[in-house]
Amino acid sequence: MSDPAALIAEARTHLGGPPGPLRVGRDPVNLPMIHHWCQALDDQNPAYLDEAFAAGSRGHLIAPPGMMQTWTMDAPRGPEHTGSNDQVNRLLDEAGYTSVVAVNYEHEYLRELRLGERISVRSTAEDLSEEKKTALGLGYFTTVKHEYVTDDGEVVCIARMRLLKFKPPAKAPEVGARPTPAVGRDSKFFWDGVEAGELRIGTCNACKTLHHPPQPICRACESTDMGWTVSSGKGVVYSHVTHHYPKLPGVELPHTVLLVELEEGVRLVSEWATGAKPDQTFVGQQVQVAFTPVPGGELRPTFKVAP
Repeated sequence: MSDPAALIAEARTHLGGPPGPLRVGRDPVNLPMIHHWCQALDDQNPAYLDEAFAAGSRGHLIAPPGMMQTWTMDAPRGPEHTGSNDQVNRLLDEAGYTSVVAVNYEHEYLRELRLGERISVRSTAEDLSEEKKTALGLGYFTTVKHEYVTDDGEVVCIARMRLLKFKPPAKAPEVGARPTPAVGRDSKFFWDGVEAGELRIGTCNACKTLHHPPQPICRACESTDMGWTVSSGKGVVYSHVTHHYPKLPGVELPHTVLLVELEEGVRLVSEWATGAKPDQTFVGQQVQVAFTPVPGGELRPTFKVAP
C-alpha cells in the first residue's frame, strides 16, 4: 500500500497546475431550460422570461446567473483527459479519503449570459488544507477553481467549489429512531398542528401569502405579522425520488421521498404514510395528508393515495 503522507505531499504538487481540458457544454443557453429552472424555483424575474420587458431593460433576454453550472453539467468528460484537480482527488482517494461532501460554492459573475451563447468550463486545483478533524471524520478541504468561458474565450464567471474529502467511518450506524425535528419559535405552530392532526401552513396576516417552510418574514410584503392556515391536506405529487443507500436512522429502505403540491399552492417534502412501492408513485398522483408515527414515536405529516 502506498504511503498516505507521500500521496498527500504529491497531491500538493498539483496545486495551481494546468487546468483540465476545456469541457464544452452540450447545449447553448436556451429559453426552454430557463423556463424549467424558473418554474422549479418559482423565479418570475421578467428579465429571464418576458421578451418585451427584457428588450426595454437590457435589449435581450438573459439567463439566471445561478444557472451557470447548468450549461456544462453534462459536458463530455473522459478518463484520459485529466487536470490538476483530477490528480488531487485521485491521490486523496488512494490515501483513503474516499468520501466527499460539498462545503460551499462561490460564484463571481463577470457579465450576464444571452440566449444562444455556448458555455464551456475549465478547472484547476487551487488549495488543499492540512488534515482536519470533522464531525464526519478526518479529512482534507480542497478548493477547485472553475472558469466558465464562451466560444470566443471570454471568461464570464469564476467559481470556487470547496469540498471535504474524508475517510468514511468503519461501520455504518445502526438504524434506530428518527432524528427529532428542530423546533423553533417560527416553526412551533407547524409541529403543534401535527400533534393536533392538522397540516398548518404559515400565512402572512398582512397580505395572506402562504409560506412553507415556516419563516419569520413574508417574502411578498416583508411583514413580520405571521400566522397560519389549516390546509385541506389535499394535493398532488409534484416530484419524487427513491433513496436506496446509505441507511438512514429510523427509515426502511427503499424510501420514497415526495414533493407534494398542496391545493393551496405551496409545496412540502414528505413521504408515504405506508410503504408504497417506487413503481406505484407518479407525478400528478392525487394524495391526502395523514399523520403517521415514525420510529421513535413522534408523528410526521405523511401522505396516502387519495380515494
